[in-house]
Amino acid sequence: MDAAAVALPSATSLPAPISSDLTDALLEAAVDSIIVINSRGMIEAFNRSATRMFGYGTHEVLGRNISMLMGAGDASQHDDHLARHQTTGRCSIIGIGREVSGLRRDGSLFPMHLSVGEFRSEGRLLYVGICRDISERKRSEMHMRHLATHDTLTGCANRALFNERLRDTLERTGGNAEPQAAVLFVDLDRFKSVNDDFGHQMGDRVLATASRRMQACLETGDLLARVGGDEFAIVMHPASDERIDTVAACLIEALAAPIEAGVRMARIGASIGISRSPADGRDAAQLLKLADIAMYHAKSEGRGRFTFFTPAMHERMRQDALLASQLRASLDCGRFELHYQLQFRLDTLAVCGLEALIRWRDASGQLVAPDKFLPLAAEQGLMPRIGSWVLERACRDNRLLIERGLLDVPVAVNIGPYEFENADFVREVTQVLADCGLPGRNLELEMTEHAAVTDMPGVRQAMHALKALGVTLSLDDFGTGFSSLSYLKRFPFDRLKIDRSFISALPDSQDDAALTGAILKIADSLGMSVIAEGVETTAQRDFLVRNGCKLGQGYWFARPMPLPDIIARLSASSNQAPA
Repeated sequence: MDAAAVALPSATSLPAPISSDLTDALLEAAVDSIIVINSRGMIEAFNRSATRMFGYGTHEVLGRNISMLMGAGDASQHDDHLARHQTTGRCSIIGIGREVSGLRRDGSLFPMHLSVGEFRSEGRLLYVGICRDISERKRSEMHMRHLATHDTLTGCANRALFNERLRDTLERTGGNAEPQAAVLFVDLDRFKSVNDDFGHQMGDRVLATASRRMQACLETGDLLARVGGDEFAIVMHPASDERIDTVAACLIEALAAPIEAGVRMARIGASIGISRSPADGRDAAQLLKLADIAMYHAKSEGRGRFTFFTPAMHERMRQDALLASQLRASLDCGRFELHYQLQFRLDTLAVCGLEALIRWRDASGQLVAPDKFLPLAAEQGLMPRIGSWVLERACRDNRLLIERGLLDVPVAVNIGPYEFENADFVREVTQVLADCGLPGRNLELEMTEHAAVTDMPGVRQAMHALKALGVTLSLDDFGTGFSSLSYLKRFPFDRLKIDRSFISALPDSQDDAALTGAILKIADSLGMSVIAEGVETTAQRDFLVRNGCKLGQGYWFARPMPLPDIIARLSASSNQAPA
C-alpha cells in the first residue's frame, strides 16, 4: 500500500482534553482511596472512598499534611522519601506499591497498600497516592498461617511451628551456657484405651482437655505443640533445672487427674522425657530426638514420671533397635518356637488341654523372655504376623498329637486387639482349621478384656462367628479389670481364667480366697467353666477343688515345654484323658 494513501487524523479529529469536571467524577467514582498531595506533602484532593476508609470529611484534610493519615513510623519514612525525591529526582516508592499502616480518624491503625505516582499540573509537581484497606486480606493470611502452623483439634502449635520456634530459640541463645533452653517430650499414657473404651470422638475431647491443662502449667514464653496423635512437645526458654522440675511435676499432676468423658471418667497420665541445650546439644532435631528417647525411658520405668536424657539411654535405644531388627529377621528365618503348658483336671490330674506360649531364640541361640520382646514387637507392628504364625503352628502341632493318638484336647492360643482389627480374622481362623484338618472344638482362643472392648459390635459379631465354628472362647486374666462382670453379659465366653495374682496367695489370703470363691460362683451361675492359672502348691490345688474349680494349670502340674518334650511325656504317661 502506498504510504501516501494512509490518511492521518487531522488536529480537529483528535479527542478533546478531559475536562476537570470529568476528572473529578472519575476520582469520586474510584473504588480505591485516592489522595493527591503537593510537593510539601499537603493534601489537595481526597476522594469519597478515602473519606470512608479514613473517617475524615474532605474539608477536614485538605491543606493538611499526609502524615495525619499514617502511623508514626510510616509517616516519618514517607516524609524522608518525599524530600529525597525532590532533591535527587529519585525515590524508591514512586511506581512501586508497598504496605504501610493507615491511621483512621478514631485513632485506630489498619494495614493498607499504598502505591504512589507523580504528575505535573499547571507547572506544579504533584503526587497521587492510591490506597487500599487490606485488613481482610491480612486476616485471611493470618488465618491461613494459623492453620498451617497449628493443630486444629487442640489449638496447639504443630510440629512445623515447634521446629521453627526451637531453631529460633537456639539461635538466640548462641553459644551462651545460660540461660539454657529445654525440650519436654510428653506422651499420654493409656490414651489408646480411651479411644477403645469411649470412642474417637471422646478421645478428641480428652486430647483437647489435656492440652488446656498442660498450657496452664506453662509461662508466656513457652510453646506447647502437638507433634503426634497423643504426643506433645514443649520448648522452654529460659529453663533452669528448677523451673523444668516445677513444670514437669505440674504436667504429671495435671494429666493424672481424671478427665470427664461423658458419664464416665477417663484416666490417662503422662510420661515425659527432657533434653537441654547446650548440655545435650544445639541441634533442634537432635534435642527432640533425645527428649523422645528419655520419654521412652520414663515409660519403661513405670510411666507417670519425667526423666532427663542421659548418654546411657543411647545404648539402650541401640539395643532395642538391634532387637527389633532381629525380630523382623526371625519372622523370615523361623527362630520363633512354641512351648506348651499342659492343663489338668484338678481332681483326677488328667490332661484336659494345653496352652501355646511363644518363645524366641535370638541370633546367638538364647531364649528371650516374652515380656522382653512382645512389647517391642507390638511397637514395631509385628504382632499381626506373629499372631498368625502362632495360630497356624499351634493348630498343626495339635493335629500331630491327635494323629499320634496322644491327646485329643483343645489347644489354647492367646489373641490380642490386633486380631480383631483385622476384618478377615474369622476367615483366617476358618482357613487355618481347614488347612490343618482340625475340628473347631480343638481350638480355644483366649482374649483379655482390652481385646474384647476394642470394638464392641465388631468383636461380638466375630465371637459369635467363631463359636459357630465350634471354637471355645475364654476370657483371660479374669478379675483384673474394673468391669469384667459386664463383659460376661455382653460377650459369649465359654470359660474364665482366674488370674495367677489371685491364686498365688491362696489359701492364706482371706481376700483372695473370697474373690476366687465369688468368681467360681458367678461362673457356675452363668454355666461357664473356670480354669485357674499359676497353681504352684498342693494347698492351692486343694483349695480350688474344695471350692468347685475343676481345671488348672501351673508349675505344680508341669512347666511349659517344647513339643518334643510334650510328646515324650504323653507317650510315657498313663494319665491321658479326653476333655
